[in-house]
Amino acid sequence: MKYLIVFLSFLAVNQCNEKNKETHFINGDAPGVLNGMRVYLNDIDENGRTIVVDTSIVMEEKFYFDKKEELNTEEIRLITLDGSQGNFLLLIQNDHVAVRLKKDSLFDSEVVGSKSNEDLKLFKKRQSTYATNSRKYRDERAAAIRSGDQALATTITNQWTAAENEFRDYATQMVTSHNSSVMAPMILGELLSSKMLDEKKSRSIYTNFDPQVKESVMAKRIDAYLQKAESVVVGAKAPDFEGASPEGEIIRLSEVLGKVTLIDFWASWCGPCRRENPNVVSAYNKYHDKGFNILSVSLDRKGGEKAWKDAIIKDKMDWNHVSRLQYFGPLAKLYNVNAIPATFLLDENGIIIATNLRGQELHRKLEELLRES
Repeated sequence: MKYLIVFLSFLAVNQCNEKNKETHFINGDAPGVLNGMRVYLNDIDENGRTIVVDTSIVMEEKFYFDKKEELNTEEIRLITLDGSQGNFLLLIQNDHVAVRLKKDSLFDSEVVGSKSNEDLKLFKKRQSTYATNSRKYRDERAAAIRSGDQALATTITNQWTAAENEFRDYATQMVTSHNSSVMAPMILGELLSSKMLDEKKSRSIYTNFDPQVKESVMAKRIDAYLQKAESVVVGAKAPDFEGASPEGEIIRLSEVLGKVTLIDFWASWCGPCRRENPNVVSAYNKYHDKGFNILSVSLDRKGGEKAWKDAIIKDKMDWNHVSRLQYFGPLAKLYNVNAIPATFLLDENGIIIATNLRGQELHRKLEELLRES
C-alpha cells in the first residue's frame, strides 16, 4: 500500500506537469504573484468601459485563458490583476500568445506570439522615447526663456518641432501599413487626441481601414469624432442652437445672424479668453455697424452665473451672450470644442468661413468681408 501511494503521488505530479505544458490560447507567467490572485481578461465596450470576459487564478506564478470563440478580426483585450494598478493591452485573434505580467507595472508587461503585438511593442517604445524627449525639450526651452536666451530657445523649439514631425511621420506610417489591424485606429486615435494630425488627414487615413477594422470599437469612436468635427469645418453649415442670456431670454443662433457672425466659446475663468476679449471688443466696435454680430457662449460652471455676468460687464462685451452654465456641456460638444477660446466665423447664411481667428487675423478677415458695406 505504501508503494501504491507513492506511485499515485508520482503519477499525479506528472499529470500536473503535463497540464502545465499544455498550450492554451493565452499562457501567462506572473512572477512574484501569490497563489489565488485573480487575473482578468477584459473587453472594451462602445463607451470605452472595460467588461470582464474571463477570469483565471494564479497558481505557482502561472495562469491561462482558453479560447472562447473564433475571432474574425483582430481585437483588443486588457489584462488586469488583483492588487495591481492599471492594465496591460494586447491584441488577439486566433493565434496562441504568451504573456509575462509585471505586477508592479502591468503597462510594461510583455507578450510574444503575434506580429501585431511585436509591432505594437516597438511603437510604444518609440512613443515613450518621443514623450521623454518632448519633456526634455519643454524644460530646456523654459530654462532658456527664463535666462533671456531667445536664440537658444528658438534652437530648442526647432529641435522639438523636428522630433515631433519625425514621430508623427513614423506613427502615420505605422497606421497606414497596419490598416487591417486594430492597431491602426489605436494609433490614429492617439495622433488625433494629441493634435498631431488634423481631422481631414485623419479621415483620409480612416477611409483606407479594412472594413472589419472599421467595425472595431476604437474605429467607431474615431468615426463618430470625425463626423462631429466635420460638421463644424470651414464650408459646413453651423449647427443651430439656443441658450439663455444673462437676463434669462432664450437666444437662438439663427435669429441673431448678421452679414458676418462670430460664435465665441469662452468662460470667465479662462485666462487666454479674457486676454483676447479686448481684441474682440475692438473688432465689434469697428465692424458692428457694417453687419458684424457676435454670439458668445460661456462654459462657466454651475454656480458661476455671477462670475459670468461680472466678466461680461468688466470686459465691455456689449453683444449677445448665452450659457447653460455647464463645463464643456452640450453646446461645446455640438461644435467639437474641447479647449477655449474657440471661435467660428459665419457668413450671412450661417456657413462657417473661418475658425479660431485671433488678434489682427480677425480684423483682417472682417475688413476683407465687410469693406464694401
